Amino acid sequence: MWFTARYFGVGSELDGYNLALVAPVLISGIVSGVIQTGFFPVRSRVFSLFGLSVAEAFERAVLWGGVLLGIILAVLIFASTPWLADWLTKQGQPSVRAAFLFVLSFVALLVPLNIACDCAGYVLAMRERFAYAAGAPIANGLLGGGVLFLMPDAGLFSLVLGTLIGLLVQLVICLYGLRKSGFSIFGALPIWKNLSTQGYDMLTLGGWVLPGVFFSNVSSSLPLVWASSYGEGIVSSFGYAYRLHTSLMQLLIMSSSTLLLARFSRLIAEGDDTGVKKLLGSAVLVSTVIGVLGPLLVWLIGEPILLVLFGGRFDSDAAYSVNRFWFWLTTGVGFTLLSNIFAKLCQAQSRAKFMTFMAASNLISMFLCYFAFRGVLGERAIGLAISVAPAVVVLFCFRSLMSPPTTMRAQV
Repeated sequence: MWFTARYFGVGSELDGYNLALVAPVLISGIVSGVIQTGFFPVRSRVFSLFGLSVAEAFERAVLWGGVLLGIILAVLIFASTPWLADWLTKQGQPSVRAAFLFVLSFVALLVPLNIACDCAGYVLAMRERFAYAAGAPIANGLLGGGVLFLMPDAGLFSLVLGTLIGLLVQLVICLYGLRKSGFSIFGALPIWKNLSTQGYDMLTLGGWVLPGVFFSNVSSSLPLVWASSYGEGIVSSFGYAYRLHTSLMQLLIMSSSTLLLARFSRLIAEGDDTGVKKLLGSAVLVSTVIGVLGPLLVWLIGEPILLVLFGGRFDSDAAYSVNRFWFWLTTGVGFTLLSNIFAKLCQAQSRAKFMTFMAASNLISMFLCYFAFRGVLGERAIGLAISVAPAVVVLFCFRSLMSPPTTMRAQV
């Protein structure tokens, strides 16, 4: 991100790059979310009933099936490039459109790579090899930045190349972690009878949550589309702020989401309602502290930090624009953190319908807030809407999940 800001600043090239990522990230996120929801409970059941060898065959089938589906979807995205350009870029912004068309022809490959990384991370989580899945994105960022450093004159091509190389190395690290844990991606697959049964169970659980995963990923992608309507440079300004925001979320919850899901799954399988509530109590305390300190720090020192941190083509106007978005996004950081933790609890309980309700509430709240305040706040209403939505979800979760015993609906 430092290299991106320093070499590109805020402008049309970065607008096109960010918009080109919308479709690949949206689609791979939906697929990975569906796989994750069905994978953990089904794999746990297969292991308990049939042992490690059958569980490994199931994991292998999930990994290769996800990669194959990702390749098919990448081809469809590439074929749909002209239509996506008409939908995601606005008329009167030819430079943004040109950058979008160039970038999308490469980043369609992000779909199979993202799905493969996520599936490998799920298998690692079941072996408690969390460090590989959580640490691999570090190498991703270092190599992506390294390509920009070595090829600054290549412009947008270096940014695209760094994105692909970084994700490929992230996948290699995850596969290395699997190998160290004794798992091989090459080997026996389930016999057809077992595969059809396991696949049906997994798709049934994942199918119930599909609308929720769709709503959740649309909630993440739609703000970029809204930002494109406010002129050149707004998409990249929002993109920087959103990456700062999501980086904090990854640090706090996303990098440990598979850990939380695995622990919730074990506690629920054991019927340990006290353990679940204790874990949730710790989450509420941490979320409250972070939710208060986050926006206060961004308001006080966010803009000068951005100027000192980035420099280069990232000037004072860019810092001011990014910090406005960043402040409004950070006002909801505590609720965002807590809503993610509730989502993992629902996954562990196999409450796919409630997860769909959570995601739909988030998307509807975001829509209503944005259209209610955009006339007053302009583009800042995007950040406010993203912050308000998880607060609504958390209120619903406290009413619905904390009234009955938290383990009572677990499916064994």
